[in-house]
Amino acid sequence: MEDISTATVRFIGRKEEDAQQLGWLLSNAANANFSFEHVTGLDSFINTGRASQGDVIILDLTENSESRLAAVSQLGQKVPQSPIIVLTDEDEAIGRDAIRQGAQDYLIKSQLTTDGMTRSILNAIQRHHGHARTAETSSLLDSATAVLNRLPIGVILVTADAKILFFNDKAKRFLEKNDGLTVGADRVCRATLPGESRALAKLLSDTLNPGDSNRAEGDFAISLTRMESDQPLNVMVAPIGTGMAGKGAVLFVSDPAEPVALSIDAICRLYGLTPAEGRLALGLTNGHKLDDLAEEWGVSMHTVRSQLRQIFRKTDTSRQSEVVKLILTGPAALQAAPRL
Repeated sequence: MEDISTATVRFIGRKEEDAQQLGWLLSNAANANFSFEHVTGLDSFINTGRASQGDVIILDLTENSESRLAAVSQLGQKVPQSPIIVLTDEDEAIGRDAIRQGAQDYLIKSQLTTDGMTRSILNAIQRHHGHARTAETSSLLDSATAVLNRLPIGVILVTADAKILFFNDKAKRFLEKNDGLTVGADRVCRATLPGESRALAKLLSDTLNPGDSNRAEGDFAISLTRMESDQPLNVMVAPIGTGMAGKGAVLFVSDPAEPVALSIDAICRLYGLTPAEGRLALGLTNGHKLDDLAEEWGVSMHTVRSQLRQIFRKTDTSRQSEVVKLILTGPAALQAAPRL
């Protein structure tokens, strides 16, 4: 690493000669500026939690390694701001166990060098910072999941070989019914009918490896037969990620027989519609035809068409499908569930 790094290294161990060796090695570091402190009492350090931001802990596991191994997780809880490196004898298994307990790295006592220690400390700091960022963003990811759970359609994230990585609550209900879509012990998402399952797998493959750039939206959709309903499940597949490691797809799953429970008031506020226009927009979103809505509401087709023209003008759309897409992909869809 080219940047000069500064850290306070706290060695927790009983042997003064080990502390002297570590301190001398660190004093010769060319690309880092380390200060060194020897702490003899592990229990007192754990109890006081005496560490600051920028500190690095080296814990001696060369004596009583099994009992001291438990101290790794205790230190991680007491001083979470500090990366932990353990010092071991020739047994690398102890070092690997320490990493599983939360340590960032391990050093073998007989192989200590200035360059090796410096590299280990700087890598541990970087690794610890990356872990801290993951912990900090976990609540944000939880909130993002909560948003997906409020969508009126099912969302399933799959790998290139159709293994499920994530699904929202709506998709979970579809999968639990095992009717149209199902998931096995291998976590592969399949259609319940073998022929449609093969068609879904081919659709996923074609989506991730398109050979024709002029394909229409309908080429990425499929209807899956259900035994318990006259209406199929509708599935739209969209690719995400790039490269072999990150390639995958999102399956958007909807049930045309299930009404979309959105707030007419929210639709009106978002798009400047009147209550009658909002009611019509929601009716279209639920898949109803204009003449059916006119008959249900006891109004003329002229009135409904006039309202539809106003919706087109106010939402800058020109087709009913565009209105439906606008509403289902907009914030009004999130009003169907309680606030986060």
